[in-house]
Amino acid sequence: MKICSTRQKLSTGRFSMFGKSIPVVMYHHVSPVGKGLNIRPEIFDDHLRTLRRTGWKTLSGDEFLQCLQKNEIPKKCVLLTFDDGFVDNYLYAYPLLKKNNMKAVLFVPTGFIEDADIKRDRFLPVSHDDAWELASTERRSEVICTWKELEEMESGGIFDIQSHGHSHNTPQYLKEKKYTELKEDLLISKKTLEKRFSKDILHFGWPKGKYDQTGIDIATETGFKAIYTCERGSNTRENLKALKRLPAKKDGRWLVNRLSIYSSVLLSKFYLALRTGT
Repeated sequence: MKICSTRQKLSTGRFSMFGKSIPVVMYHHVSPVGKGLNIRPEIFDDHLRTLRRTGWKTLSGDEFLQCLQKNEIPKKCVLLTFDDGFVDNYLYAYPLLKKNNMKAVLFVPTGFIEDADIKRDRFLPVSHDDAWELASTERRSEVICTWKELEEMESGGIFDIQSHGHSHNTPQYLKEKKYTELKEDLLISKKTLEKRFSKDILHFGWPKGKYDQTGIDIATETGFKAIYTCERGSNTRENLKALKRLPAKKDGRWLVNRLSIYSSVLLSKFYLALRTGT
């Protein structure tokens, strides 16, 4: 009788310990404020230049999804994602991505986006908390991208616009188990974006990373194929409904070192075990 090796046993189960992963990086702001969830433009530029210099390829949402669905994961591929659709993404991240010939996914809450034609020559960067405070008022277009700006970024093939819900209130719906309201929120966002951009909206990022199993089931029923959390970890075909993301920090060298870890299921598990003590 042939006896499987330990490696074979670990690799034949539902989740291959020795499999390859596509790391996903999470940004919110690229802005001169440079505190909290803000990454300074020069640091973001260093991220992109270091990725390019070390041979990393950025993927579109479609490319990322297809790689995982087919279980065909190339080496040195990464998905860059942005949450919330803040104006600094348009003013700072977009030009730098274009300069470095790289791509990213942008998760936007459709209820905050306006049809406006605004000059940004007097834009003043603010903190994440201050940005959301303004976004909750009639001055939201001062800090959130307009439809015109989103359409420019999408048409240029740089940003892939995807769903962050409609109201950004999904954490409260989940907490209060208001699943009917949750489903309606996701449907409005998906339909709005599909009408605006004439494409299937298949990616959804949970606002504030809050979710539960019922929420995942609702997002899946709504038609989302790739559902993103704010948890760290590896990404394979098995966790398309709860994809992991690495919060962006520090410089380009730090980033590529972490990407090397999160490109491996095994290394990711070991690293997270050491990091969390579990």
